[in-house]
Amino acid sequence: MKKPELQVGLKFEIEEVVSDNMLASHFQSGLLDVFATPSMIALMEKAALLCVENYLEEGYTTVGSKVDILHLAPTPKGMKVKAVAQLIAIEDRKLTFKVEAYDSFEKIGEGVHERFIVNRERFLNKAYQKVR
Repeated sequence: MKKPELQVGLKFEIEEVVSDNMLASHFQSGLLDVFATPSMIALMEKAALLCVENYLEEGYTTVGSKVDILHLAPTPKGMKVKAVAQLIAIEDRKLTFKVEAYDSFEKIGEGVHERFIVNRERFLNKAYQKVR
């Protein structure tokens, strides 16, 4: 069976509940017990990854290469957060996503995220050559 075609406009949403390991105090990126910017970015990247993963050929995946994100509002521990990724451009192997994050009350983040399509085996071989 042929895979569906990778195309601009694909969209994916993912939700999680803010837990201890997602707090700014945990990452030491801040001192407060609120949803950390690194956690928000990770959730946005995960949404982008999952948005296109099923459209790629066997043996391929995407890796993050750039994030340009604004963290707009705080979110407390225990609240549900949602990240939305929409594929807005395809340039050869480079994929560009509009990403947004929300909690139960408001938009908490927005920006642009870029990922590159890579061959898993070649990418890992290149990485592990650094320790050989």
